[in-house]
This record gives sequence, structure tokens and C-alpha cells, in this order.
Amino acid sequence: MNFKGNIVQMNTANPVKKIKIILAVFFSLLVMMGFFSATYTVETGTVGILSTFGKYQEDPVLPGLHIKIPVIQTVRILDIKLQSANYIGRQDIPDKRGVINKPYISVLDNKNLPIGIDLTVMYTPDANEGSNILGKYGVNYFDKVINPNIRDVVRDVVGKYPAEKIASDRSVISSELRVRIDKKFETLPFVLNEVSLRNIQLPKIVLKKVEEVQIAKQEEQKLAMVENQAKKKQKIQTIQANTRLIEVTTKAKAEAEKQKIAADAKAYQLKVEAEAIAEANNLIAKSITDELIRYKSIEKWTGMYPKLLMQGSDTNTILQLPKLDD
Repeated sequence: MNFKGNIVQMNTANPVKKIKIILAVFFSLLVMMGFFSATYTVETGTVGILSTFGKYQEDPVLPGLHIKIPVIQTVRILDIKLQSANYIGRQDIPDKRGVINKPYISVLDNKNLPIGIDLTVMYTPDANEGSNILGKYGVNYFDKVINPNIRDVVRDVVGKYPAEKIASDRSVISSELRVRIDKKFETLPFVLNEVSLRNIQLPKIVLKKVEEVQIAKQEEQKLAMVENQAKKKQKIQTIQANTRLIEVTTKAKAEAEKQKIAADAKAYQLKVEAEAIAEANNLIAKSITDELIRYKSIEKWTGMYPKLLMQGSDTNTILQLPKLDD
């Protein structure tokens, strides 16, 4: 009897125990679900924007593991890595890991000729303005605010140029686009990193005209090059002729100077010789006296008396002395 009572008691206790086990498992699952729903992770390159009862908190949640109040709080993840918008081609490709491809920007110049502008704009969402970005623009902030502003600036800047001058003024246009887009971004919760003017698509009629202008410039440059070469050649010939003239003149001057020196030397020599002869003659003239003449006459006398010459019928006698030898 007692044995049967024990069996009945065990059978009635098993359902209670099972219920307790089920409740324990259920509460454990609730706790685990509550834990996992209360925790969230923010990855590097993103920030979390925490919302309490639908209101975003101003301070962003930095990367890492965080806890929130389930049901009451939610979190939105904002990508703050570098974003790139490429205006190129004709396809509109949605955002893929921070890269958005849009069709090239079509602009009319000041003569209503269509021009295509290929442009790349790189920007970064401001992490500290995350709540403002999501609260004001939402996750599709690019289409709402960035894309329209970029297109407006490009049309305003490029549209004031004639199509035929756009190619030659490319650097000026690129600089102006950078300045104007940067000014737009100053009023937005984004940081502008780069603006690159990739390509300018001109109408065929303008391309043909630009090509003709380029050909004309090339011909003009060739002509200028030929003229410069001719001027250089003429200048070289002139320098060579002047050099030869200087050499001939220098040689003639040297020869004339040489002859002059020789003539001066000859004249000086003749002058010295003449002065010496004159001095000698003067000395000789001064040295001839009556005594010297008599002495020379006696020295030359041979012992013969002079002959007497009779002239006419007179009795006058002339004594003729013999001539002295020189």
C-alpha cells in the first residue's frame, strides 16, 4: 500500500518539476534576449547615433561595445569614412561602400550649346554632426543636399563660359569649382576633401573649331620657330663677319704699327748718322788751319821746285806750286 502511494506521489510531482524547468529555461532565454538586445557594437569608421523615445542624442557613440535600454532606445549607424561621388558616364549607380556613380553633369554654355562635365567630389560626414545629419536629412543625405548643391555650382560656373573657351580655361574653371563648392560645404555638416575636374565633353562643332584653332597655333608656332632659327643664323653670320673684320682690322693695325716702328727706327738711324757726319765735318772744318795746310804741303813735297811760268811780254814771274794730293 505504501509502495503504491509513493508511485502516485512521484507521478503527480513530475509535471510540477517539468513546469519549473520550462519556466527557468524561458526566463533564461528572456534574459539572454534582453542582454543581446541591450548591447550593440559600433565598428571603426562609423559612429552610432543613439535615439531615446525617437530623439537623437547630440554626442555620437564611438566605436566599441555599448549598452542601450531595449524598446526605449534605438541606435542608427552613420558611416563617417571618406565618401566619393563620381559624375561620369550615363549610369546612375547607388552607393557602394562609400562610392556613388552619377551621370555626367550636363550644362548649357552662354550660347546654349550642351557641355558634359565629368567631376569627382570627395567628402566626409562630420561625426560630431551625426544627429543633425540624420535628423535633418536622413540616411539619403547625398541625394537630398549634396548632389543638388554640386550640380547648381557646376551649372553656374561653367554656364558663363563660351564652349570654345572652356577647354583653354580648364584650370581656371577647376579652381573656381573648388572654391564655390567649398563655400557651399561650409554651411553643411560635411567636410569637403577634394574636387577634381576629370573631363569636359564639348559639342562636335566646338571640337572641330578648337581643333582648327590648335592647328593654326601649331602652324604659327612652326613659323615662329623657323623665323627664330633664321634670326639665329643671321646673328651667327653677323658675328662671324664682325669677327673676321675685327681680325683683319687688328692684323692691318698690327702691320701698320710694325711698319711705323720700322720707319721710325730707320729715320732715327739716319738722323743719328747725319748728326754724326755733320759733327765730324764740323770738327774737321775747325781743325784745318794755315799751319796744318803748310805742314801737309811740306809733307807732300817731293823736292822739286815749282816751275816758273812766263806770261806775255811782261817780266812778271808767276810761281806755281805743285798740287797737294788728297
